[in-house]
Parts: sequence; C-alpha cells; structure tokens
Amino acid sequence: MRELPQRHRPLLEGRRILVASANRMLISGLVHSLDGVGCLVGAASTEAEALVCLSRTAAELLICSDQLERGNGPSLVAVAKARQPSLCCLMVIQRPLLSTIHAAAKAQCDGLCSHERIGNGGLLSVLRAMESDGSHMDPLIAGVANHDRGAGGVGHPLSDVLSLREEDVLRGLCKGLSNHEIADQLHLSIETTKHCVTGLLRKLDAKNRTQAVLIAFQRNLVDPPLPIPRWPPSD
Repeated sequence: MRELPQRHRPLLEGRRILVASANRMLISGLVHSLDGVGCLVGAASTEAEALVCLSRTAAELLICSDQLERGNGPSLVAVAKARQPSLCCLMVIQRPLLSTIHAAAKAQCDGLCSHERIGNGGLLSVLRAMESDGSHMDPLIAGVANHDRGAGGVGHPLSDVLSLREEDVLRGLCKGLSNHEIADQLHLSIETTKHCVTGLLRKLDAKNRTQAVLIAFQRNLVDPPLPIPRWPPSD
C-alpha cells in the first residue's frame, strides 16, 4: 500500500474520492495511500453515511467494500449510481460469494477487486483497467464466478453467436485480463480489441464487461474452468 500514491498519481490526480467500508483498517490504508494523490472528500463505514457524503461532496470515484457496518456495498453502489450515473465505483470484495459478485454487477459497479490482492498491486491493476476499459473484474473474482457457475447449464457453441476473434477476446475477459493484456496476447491493436469487446457486450446483451463474464460462465460458454481461488478467512 505504501507504493500506491506515486503509482496512482496519473489515475487519481484531481478526482474527488470517497472511501466506504466496515473495515476500519482498510479505510485507514486507503486514506493513507490516497493522501496527496486525489482529493479525498470523505470516509464512511455505513451506507447511509456514504450516501450523505456523496450528496454533499460531489465525489467522482467511490471505493467501497462489499461489507459495511450498516447496509452493504452493492446496495450503496446501486443507489449512488441511480443518483449520479457518472460516478465511477470500485468495490473491494471481502466475501468470496457468487451472490455478492452478481449483486455488484447488477449495481453496475465499474471495477471489482478481491480484498486479498489489494496489497499486491491488485487495486492498482483494476484502477488502470477501469481507466482504459471502462470496467474490470480482477482474476480472483473471475475465478470465483467460474468455479461457482451452475453445473447443470447447457453449453452453447460460441461460433453460433460470436466470431472467432470475439471468442478469443471473451476468454481473455473471463481470465480477468484488461484490454491491453488481451491485445498483447492476441497480437491485436487496442482499438480492435475495444471494438470486439463492444460487439461482445451487444451480442451477449450485457451492460458491461463484468456482466459479460458472468453471462459467459452461466451459459457455460467458456472452458476449461479456472483454478479455485484461495481466499483468506473472512473477519
């Protein structure tokens, strides 16, 4: 976390940022890491406090965890987005539950980062991907979604819906890769990759990348499954 301020400067400088979590140590760490980088306008531990702070400060970036002292992260993001559609929201997932991931996607969260990866550059990676791609789900979160998908679903050949290039791009999304990482692996331009992602969202009827990944797993469109991620015990 100590290295985040300098590395985050291009991403966060000038942005008005609000932090919300039930984990006071997480709040302290984020506040410390954001000091002198963005414009930190407040910190809250409950959904109600965060919404009041958002209405008073016109924050542009909300970094929250799924667990709050009262309320929860997905509910906070859903209400905040309804009130301020332009608000960018990054959620730190503390509980590795598929229901939480689905709720965050339904709330149109822009980025999902596993709590385990915060100190290993995961938060920075998701923020970078959000800046370039619009939304992002980190690899550990993608692993949970893939492992927990319904075993009884019927697979449908991707070729029935997607082009070969779109199939490859979708597999990259399901591994938690950013557009730049997908472009590098497939030897495509970033513009071509973004065009493929746009086509994927349209064909899968998904609002963002996170929903596209969940839909792909629900329909058993992507094989083989990722290794089961190991999570630390929840507090």
